[in-house]
Amino acid sequence: MEWCKQGRLRGVCVVWVRSGVGLLWWFAILSGGHAQSPPPAKLEFDVASVRQNKSDDRPSSTFSLDNGNVYSTVNKSDVFTPRGSYFAATNQPLWHYIAFAYNLSGTQELALRFNYFAGLSSKAPAWVTGGFDVSADRFDIAARSDGSSTKDQMRLRMQALLADRFQLIVHHETRQAPVFALVLAKPGQMGAELVPHPASDSCVVEPEPADNRGSNVPAPRSAPDELPRVCGVIAHLPTVATGHIRFGGRGVTLSLLASSLPTMTGMAMIPRPVIDETGLNGTFDFTLDWVLEFNAPSDASGPNFREALKEQLGLKLEPQRGSVDILVIDRVEHPSAN
Repeated sequence: MEWCKQGRLRGVCVVWVRSGVGLLWWFAILSGGHAQSPPPAKLEFDVASVRQNKSDDRPSSTFSLDNGNVYSTVNKSDVFTPRGSYFAATNQPLWHYIAFAYNLSGTQELALRFNYFAGLSSKAPAWVTGGFDVSADRFDIAARSDGSSTKDQMRLRMQALLADRFQLIVHHETRQAPVFALVLAKPGQMGAELVPHPASDSCVVEPEPADNRGSNVPAPRSAPDELPRVCGVIAHLPTVATGHIRFGGRGVTLSLLASSLPTMTGMAMIPRPVIDETGLNGTFDFTLDWVLEFNAPSDASGPNFREALKEQLGLKLEPQRGSVDILVIDRVEHPSAN
């Protein structure tokens, strides 16, 4: 006679067999299940301070909280990755901490901040996001954990902090909405200013040490013919041409370019989310230079945005409906006391 008794390990059956002489033997049979490993420890900061900031001071952080869509000029002293385990940011709106924590794309960030794209509201209150006619509440956050953290680990720690101190609860939704598809203007042909990122570029760039000029003096900017010094970032580039806007990216995906286009153009030019349908994989280097269509100086000359997109990058926008993933705010409260 034999019977099976479930062991302590899930999926392990201990079979007892009675022999002819009355001795009991047992052996283990592994069934389809496997031993369960304990879940990984939740990443959290060990200590954290959150305070509202009502000053007019310039926002700051120990490293960039942007997710590739910087939109400003990258200076030589800018830091894009954490150093050690310390996080500090001052005078930042809560939407910026949320965008960092959940690594939001340009489209997701705009849907979080503004009721701008049709059908893509995040339901966030005005004190979190601000708006065209109201300012968001701003906060200082200082936090520390043991050991060094990568940027993605910092994101997870920030998610835990926001849930604890702001009672933040969110979820992702995929919605159908009017979009622009970013496609090749001519099949199989890219523009001269859009090139595959060279494998020889290691993308390892350390910020230059601070000098003694004083904290109120801006660091030197890139030359007009240079790409952003950091890979994976789309940034504003200086230009010497009157009335021109110039952006560039180094080692960026075309999905990042697509989601960044509405903000690059001031949103009025592109009133829909943009999704990448070029079919081009990998990372690319690009520059894009165009003349403002509104309030441009009378002596400005050059292509408008859509003309530049086609002539310089070999891309165009096609209106259609598509799936858009957004972050929806289910609950958020003003922060608890330290």
